[in-house]
Amino acid sequence: MDIQALKDCLPKLSGKDFEFASSLISAHARWGGLTAKQQPWVGKLIARANGEDKPQPVRVGDLAPILALFSRATKRLKRPAIVLSTPETGTLRVSIAGERSKFPGSLSVTGPGTFDDRAWFGRVAIDGTFVPGRDAAGKETVLAGVLSRFAAEPAQVAAEHGRLHGACCFCNLPLKDARSTAVGYGPTCADNYGMPWN
Repeated sequence: MDIQALKDCLPKLSGKDFEFASSLISAHARWGGLTAKQQPWVGKLIARANGEDKPQPVRVGDLAPILALFSRATKRLKRPAIVLSTPETGTLRVSIAGERSKFPGSLSVTGPGTFDDRAWFGRVAIDGTFVPGRDAAGKETVLAGVLSRFAAEPAQVAAEHGRLHGACCFCNLPLKDARSTAVGYGPTCADNYGMPWN
């Protein structure tokens, strides 16, 4: 752990990374050290500052089925999203980037919660390339696999999610009857996203 190296890198960091690095430096000065959870972040932030932690894109595959779901849903919903989960990542929220985004039309992959609070796992470009985000470290292959499988089998993955969690993979509301639980989503979301429900 090299606090001095982190201090030297501070001008290269921005936003939340700058704030977090500053808080680590302050904590080290105040308490004479860092906690076991804080220590690894010194190296990570130094690597980020030096551009050594650039995420490697992972090929997900054809996103046409997912994009088609969002295309149908945006006709009725302001901010459509798909909720998936894995044991490694927990709950994932997949949404489509809007017109004012830096990458409009791409898929944003985040954790649950409010915009400022949620984990950023990355984005999937329209060509099917997953670019991991700051919170995807070590989970890139799992995330790409979940997205790839959902693109290939949206109805099956949605059904598995509903049966496992008892909640709709689109609106995340509890499923209220056996048919909806078996399908993985309710009739309203099936209509919004153009999915089969019977």
